[in-house]
Amino acid sequence: MIAAKLPDHGETLSVALYDKIIQLAGYALPVDRDGDLVYQFLLVPWTGACSHMPTPPPNQIVLVTPAHPYKMSGAYQSVAVTGALKPDMEKSQLFILDGVSLIQSGYTVRKADVVGVDTVPDSVVLPVNSPWRFLNKKKN
Repeated sequence: MIAAKLPDHGETLSVALYDKIIQLAGYALPVDRDGDLVYQFLLVPWTGACSHMPTPPPNQIVLVTPAHPYKMSGAYQSVAVTGALKPDMEKSQLFILDGVSLIQSGYTVRKADVVGVDTVPDSVVLPVNSPWRFLNKKKN
């Protein structure tokens, strides 16, 4: 009963999304890279998240492992990811301007198809149209 009254700080994950094939657009923050080839990245809903702005809650961060290394010129490149989404809390070390930060993600997509996109819908201004809306809905 007490746990049901505690506020959700973004750690509540939707098990209904387990293995659901999704296409999600956002901004990539490289976690594992070699030069311009990225082997794993965090997908976040807005540019500047985790380094210039507060870190989003875990249920709005996706740890992505591309099916093939993705060529990326810099952080916060806008991408669309397609693959099977799995609720899975993981911690990743992210190297940012002022040092190393430990970021917790709430979902993973492995063997993802990744493509660059020109724009990402603004999840702050347009939450109804946000590609992230299903990740942070509260379940009854």
